[in-house]
Amino acid sequence: MHLEKAENGELVITMPEAEAADTLATLKKRADDLDDCEDLTEALENAGVKVPEPDDHIRHEYMPPAD
Repeated sequence: MHLEKAENGELVITMPEAEAADTLATLKKRADDLDDCEDLTEALENAGVKVPEPDDHIRHEYMPPAD
C-alpha cells in the first residue's frame, strides 16, 4: 500500500489489485468487529475490486519432527 496524498481528512492510496481484494474480503468478514469501515468497503467496491474466490481445495501436509 502506498499513500499518495493526505489532505483535508481524505486519503488517497494505491495498492496492488490482489492486496485490495484481500483487504475487501477482510473488511467484509470482520465488519461487525470494525467501526466505520463501510466507507472504505464501498470505495473498494466502486473501484471495481472483487472479493477473491475461495480455493476449491486447501492442501494440508504434516511433517513429523526430525528428532
